[in-house]
Amino acid sequence: MKLSFKNQFIIACIIIIIFDTLNLIFKNWIFTSIGFCVCGLLWIIHPIPPKKVSSLKYIKLAIRLAGILLILIGVLTRLHF
Repeated sequence: MKLSFKNQFIIACIIIIIFDTLNLIFKNWIFTSIGFCVCGLLWIIHPIPPKKVSSLKYIKLAIRLAGILLILIGVLTRLHF
């Protein structure tokens, strides 16, 4: 099965929703962080650009940087200083 940008985006949203639901059920914030990290790894490992901008030179790099940003959001939003 070949993923399109839309399908991968929907999968990423479902992953975050599932892990947020686990967070609500078990009342443990780590599930939300894990969801964001898994979602970020999905975009880092398998970057798929939208069809309209797939011809741009650095689009895959930008998608991977967005994946890194998702991981940072998952990790840094729950750090306690």
